[in-house]
Formats: sequence, structure tokens, C-alpha cells
Amino acid sequence: MVALVIFISFAGAAGAAVADNSLRISLIKYDPYPVSPDSDFSIWVLVKNVGDSDVSGASIEFVPKYPFSVKNESTVKYPGTIRKNDEAVYKFMVHVDKNAYVGTNTIEIGYRVDSFFTKKEFDIEVGSDVVDAKGTVRLEKFTLQPEVPMAGDTATVTITLKNSASEYTIKMDGKDYSMNAQIQSAELLGNEFVDVTSEPYYNAGIVGPGDSLDLSYTVRIKNNTPDGTYFLNFDLKGSARLYSLNLKIPIRVESSSIQTALSETPELNPGKIVLNVANNRPNTVQAASVIPVGNASFEPAEYFIGTMEPDELFTVKFDMKPGNPQEDLKFRLRFKNGNNWHESEPLTVRLNGSTTMQIQGAGSPSFLPVIAILAAVLIIIAVFFVYMKRRRAKSG
Repeated sequence: MVALVIFISFAGAAGAAVADNSLRISLIKYDPYPVSPDSDFSIWVLVKNVGDSDVSGASIEFVPKYPFSVKNESTVKYPGTIRKNDEAVYKFMVHVDKNAYVGTNTIEIGYRVDSFFTKKEFDIEVGSDVVDAKGTVRLEKFTLQPEVPMAGDTATVTITLKNSASEYTIKMDGKDYSMNAQIQSAELLGNEFVDVTSEPYYNAGIVGPGDSLDLSYTVRIKNNTPDGTYFLNFDLKGSARLYSLNLKIPIRVESSSIQTALSETPELNPGKIVLNVANNRPNTVQAASVIPVGNASFEPAEYFIGTMEPDELFTVKFDMKPGNPQEDLKFRLRFKNGNNWHESEPLTVRLNGSTTMQIQGAGSPSFLPVIAILAAVLIIIAVFFVYMKRRRAKSG
């Protein structure tokens, strides 16, 4: 009975921990920016269920901590059941103490599932003066490393933003305005095929006129993702008069690999195996190598190619002494796509006890249809000649 109670308690705690790890909380924005001492401001947080099942009984909680407190409302909000992949936005009205430190302060907001409480800290800028800025940023470029990931790969997306203003201030209606661009939050959002594992950026800083800012995110392509191009939403929110920025970032997924084929038969080059290795991918791969496997001795034991550009072809040579008994030989191809290791379908070489070798590999063409076509053509030609010979004999 005691064991049963312990088991039930453990199962309940484990289930709560799983539910707890299924939620993600992030700061969307706060207004105004910066906030002033002895004033009120609004803050919006996003709660998303990133797990594999619904979450029930959760609560979203504001943690009172100097210099911030919730004004005229409860510090706890109850979302009810948060279904898988659902998200909800919650708003708190917050008061800033009159003696608050002018600069960066920390606010705490978290969520509770049963007895498990998870909180996150977010920076809030407190200042007595609100900068009236008109600076904006635009997308200068974005890069993906590796350039074309494969299903299951992890990649890095780097988004470069630039403030294209040429002056630090402009004068409008007799008043000077700053052309600095203040970025309050920047988030890259995943979809059903691509997960974004990086947290959003908050208070990423000020981008001055002519300056650029790089924001990097780690993404993971889900297993069994079909080849194609997938678009991720990039959501940037600015402060003061900076306009928000919403962009589509394309991620191309391609599953093609590097391939190998026999270049020379042992009859032409006894004791050696010569292979052609081609990079059929649309992007550069690194650390490519060919590894022979089988009952034979090879020199070298592994042929290291290194970097292969798209459509690049390498010829590799092995000295080979077959063992006894003779068995099939395999040649494995290994390479890196970015920081991801991959291995291509191996090439199989069959030794039949003589110098003749039979080659099998993924996608190897069959010669039976060609032989059948040639035989049919020969039969037609033979029938034609017999017919013409008989016709001439009759006419004679």
C-alpha cells in the first residue's frame, strides 16, 4: 500500500514536471518606453504551449519585486486549459516606485503548474525622460549556415538590421528628433517543419544612423521534413516612434547527398580501386571522406577529401588486397553539412573470385531494359532480311 502511494505521488510529480516544461513565457512589449519613476505602465507577456499535450490548471503570476508592483488588479491570471501549440497574451498594469533606480531594472513574471513554479526575468528601462525618436531599421541581409540544411539539421539564421539614416538628428516643426533606433524585442517564430530554439531578444540596444546590428537564432529542421522552402516569421517591435517590422525569412531544405561511383575496373588497374566522388548538393559540404569496409586491407584506411563545392568531382584511389574468403566491400561516404554529420548510402562492390567486380549502389541503373531493346532490334532486322530475300527469289 505504501509503495502504491509512493508510485502515485511520483507519477503525479512527473506529470506536473512534463506539463511545466511544456510552457514558454516571453515578453512582448511594455509601454511607454522607458517608464518613469512614480508612474504606471502596461506590460504584455506571451504564454505558449510548446509541448506535445494540453496543459490544464496553469496560472500566470506577476512576482511583486521592488521597484515594481501590480496596480488595482490581481497578480495571478488563470488561462484554463492551454491546448497544444496554442498561445495567449496577458496584460498587467504595473506601478513604478518613485525612488526606482534610473536605468535597467528587472521584473519577474512566471507560470505555475500544480506546485511547480517557473519564473523568468525581463529587463525594464526606467528613466525620467522619454526619447522622442524617429529612427527606423530595415533588413540589410540574412544568412543561413549551413546555406541549405537537410532534414534533422541544426542551422544558424543571422538577421542583419541597419539604420539607414545619415544624420543623428532631424528638425521638424522647430523641434529636434533623434534618429537612433531603439529595438525593444525581436523574435523569430518557428512553424510545423522548423523549430526555433533560441529565445527572443529583448532591449537589444540602440542602432545609430548608418550602424548595423546582427541577431542570430538557432533553428532545427524536423526529421522527415520534405524538400522545399519554408518561411519563418520575424517579428520586431521598436520603442518610441520606431515602426514594427514583420518579415518572412526563407529556409530551403534539400535532402540530396554526395555520391560515389567506380571509376576504373581492376582489369585496367589491378590491386587498386578508383572511385569518383561528386557533391550533388546545392551548397558546400565540409570534412568529406570515403571509408572502405570489408574483408580486405586498404591503403589509405580512410580517404579524406575535405571541403567540396557544389557539383565538384574528386577522384580517390585505394590500394586493396582482398582477404580470404572474399566478401562484399562497401565504401561509406561521410561529410558535414554545417555542424551536422551525415553519411551517404554506401557503394557496394562484389568480388566474385576473379578480377571482375560487380558494382551496386543506391540508384544504380539496370542494363536489362537496354539488352532487351537491342535484342528486339536485331530480331526485327533479321526478319526484314529474310523477307527481302524471299521476295527477290520469287521475282527472279
